[in-house]
Amino acid sequence: MINVRHLFRNLTTPEGLQIPASVTVSGSIDAAVPGRIDGTVEGDVKTTGKLIVSETARIKGHVFAAELILNGKVYGNVYVSDRAQVLSTAHVKGDVNAFSLEVEVGAHIGGVTRKDKLAVQELGKPVQALLPDVPVEPKPVEKVVVPEEEQPTSWF
Repeated sequence: MINVRHLFRNLTTPEGLQIPASVTVSGSIDAAVPGRIDGTVEGDVKTTGKLIVSETARIKGHVFAAELILNGKVYGNVYVSDRAQVLSTAHVKGDVNAFSLEVEVGAHIGGVTRKDKLAVQELGKPVQALLPDVPVEPKPVEKVVVPEEEQPTSWF
């Protein structure tokens, strides 16, 4: 039987939270300390400190941090209230929102980049609360008219 208290005692160090490469976390992480992720997280990662995502790391969820150094893969949106560094080995399948953004040659961002200031207290809010509210008005469908010379003819 695995003692969960013992497991998390080993994952937190004086420097902050550490997820080793051999560990997969299923669920969200909400930490008030800096951290380093080398393994896989299947859920959102929220920290009010600095977050380092190594080359071996995979995050299948949104990332919220005060500061970010990204080397690995993120399948979700990234929200950084201060400085984000997206290094050459990084892959983001989502949007990146940061006050200060540095992207190295070779990095891949498969979404929109925004330069906005997020307050640290906003890092804990749900993703929908951070996204801009854009009203969408339906457009009426116009009738498509095909000229007679372009209409298909039938042999029957």
